[in-house]
Amino acid sequence: MSDFRSKGPELLIDLREHVSAALIELVSMDDGTARHVAKEVADRMAAHWGGQNVYFPMGLAVKLSRRDRQIFDEFNGTNQSDLARKYAVSLQWIYKIVKAVRKDEIARRQVDMFAPSDDD
Repeated sequence: MSDFRSKGPELLIDLREHVSAALIELVSMDDGTARHVAKEVADRMAAHWGGQNVYFPMGLAVKLSRRDRQIFDEFNGTNQSDLARKYAVSLQWIYKIVKAVRKDEIARRQVDMFAPSDDD
């Protein structure tokens, strides 16, 4: 049970360190101010989410969809082998991505003939 309790403060300390580092790196905030803001963020998160199990998704779907979009945008019909090597996926996966993104593009461009129009 003590191991479970120790993870809470560890998470808040880690959150403070990451927020502080991001503020210093991304907005060139001075170290003292960044640490103060990071502590405030961690304290507010603890007050708001304290006592609850919180799950942070890894965001893989967004990363994959960005990557898939890049593959589709770079695909020219003859460079599938190059793309497979560049993105470390199989040739079949390149074809699957191109097909899926193309299908999605077509679906977005098509007009729904049965949707109510502004003229109705």
